Amino acid sequence: MSPRVLIADDDPRVAELIRDVLGMADFEVLEARSGEEALEILRRENSNRPPIDLLLLDIMMPGMNGYQVIAQAKEDPVLASTSILVATALTSITDKTLGLGMGADDYLTKPFDPRELLARVAVIMRMRRTEQALRQRNQELAALNEISRTVTSSLDLDEVLVATMRGIREILHVEAGSLVLVDEETGELVFRKTLSPQQGWITGRSFRPGEGIVGHVVASGRPYLVNDVIGDPHFLPRVDGGLEFITRAVLCVPLMVRDRVSGAIAVINKQDGPFTEADLDLLQTMAGSVAVAVENAQLYSELAEFAQELERSQAQLVQAEKMAAIGRLAASIAHEINNPLQAIHNNLHLAALAQLPEEKRREFLGMAQAETERLIEIVQRMLDFYRPSRGGMAQVNVNQVVENVLAIAHKRLEHSRIAVHTRLAPDIPPILAVPDQLAQVFLNILINAVDATPEGGDIRIGTLVTEDGEWVLVAFRDSGPGMTAEQIAHIFEPFYTTKANGTGLGLAVSYGIIERHGGTIEVSSQPGQGATFIVRLPVSPARVKA
Repeated sequence: MSPRVLIADDDPRVAELIRDVLGMADFEVLEARSGEEALEILRRENSNRPPIDLLLLDIMMPGMNGYQVIAQAKEDPVLASTSILVATALTSITDKTLGLGMGADDYLTKPFDPRELLARVAVIMRMRRTEQALRQRNQELAALNEISRTVTSSLDLDEVLVATMRGIREILHVEAGSLVLVDEETGELVFRKTLSPQQGWITGRSFRPGEGIVGHVVASGRPYLVNDVIGDPHFLPRVDGGLEFITRAVLCVPLMVRDRVSGAIAVINKQDGPFTEADLDLLQTMAGSVAVAVENAQLYSELAEFAQELERSQAQLVQAEKMAAIGRLAASIAHEINNPLQAIHNNLHLAALAQLPEEKRREFLGMAQAETERLIEIVQRMLDFYRPSRGGMAQVNVNQVVENVLAIAHKRLEHSRIAVHTRLAPDIPPILAVPDQLAQVFLNILINAVDATPEGGDIRIGTLVTEDGEWVLVAFRDSGPGMTAEQIAHIFEPFYTTKANGTGLGLAVSYGIIERHGGTIEVSSQPGQGATFIVRLPVSPARVKA
């Protein structure tokens, strides 16, 4: 199915150019001439057809402008997952980053080259496919976790099988029953559990696939129901019968996992009438649970392999979340860079005046140089933070890391009118850690605190070393609305978030980083009383896991 793109632009010539370019790349293209029409089409199409994949949005439109469209789309649960590419003739950093800060995925400056348009659209679609694959994988893991929780309430296979047979007997009201498993080494079938008037009936006895009704079910992989075994071609008394009762009817279903038969469940002689198709459906449903229990060892092996895959992708996930943190500061960073640029521009302009005394000219040039050095420091700080981690351990001054993070975020704090109170213990010993990873954790917790704290609120940050000298503690306390006990219980779970536009990965990644440093992150909070995050780091960890 071709990706679907909605062009929202009041200029028909621009819309036609985009439509032609995307049409040649096999995109399905829809058009809107205003923000209102774009939202109407998005809601209609996302409700009745496969959703719009990408909104290519002009900012300067009559009526509702592009920023308003972004705001409404991101607030609408039906439209929130729509990717947005902003196309604008506005060239200032503030204008460009405003849309990104509101939730747009990328921007394109007009006039643009068709090749750039296709390249940016391709990147967004690739990111969208990755996000969808991640969401699908998460859903699969959630389903897998639910199955494991229900079926493996006991990890003792014998207990599971006994409980299963007891449940079958109580629900189906049968005289006898048996559970047969395939011996992986010999290929024979073994009676693992039985229920019969005579305790221990045929338990442990083995036979070959194809023998009796049970052997036939295992060999064919298909269920079998017979209410009169006399004359049945598959009935074999030594397999399907008993010593203390006469077999009249048999219902047998295979145990199957991933199209592989691992055994069978058989029940004999329903006490209140013949076996029915409803009995067959019920037994097959129960057999699915038993089959999963039998296959637990293989399931855990697969989970172990998946855990290794997660470990390999950990570095990529950490870097992605690091970039997300920078993204949340994009508007503040742009403003922070713009200030020294304006100062440099003004000082150079004044220094160029012809009648200016030489002393004043040197003064203006000196101020321009100072602002240039300030700008270099800002950019270097950003570069140091978002570079992929090398993972190398070093002696780290935790206080210095906190101060660096505050320097990165101070514009965001300033814009939010949040007062930061620091109490950094001067006797903090250096710890062995990965510096940029600690900075990422501290920045994530700080940004969360800023998001939670109302304008004019306070954030308090402190460090100390425990009395035994074994641990360094870094505490972040905000004056926000606080959290419930239920929220705290889930706060470090991947994809759990209380924010409308959150990914739910920041604290999960942060917890993983601190855990690999041999430490912990603790949370204490009550509704209406803010929240405190305490990062506990060992002074001398054995090693930091990659």
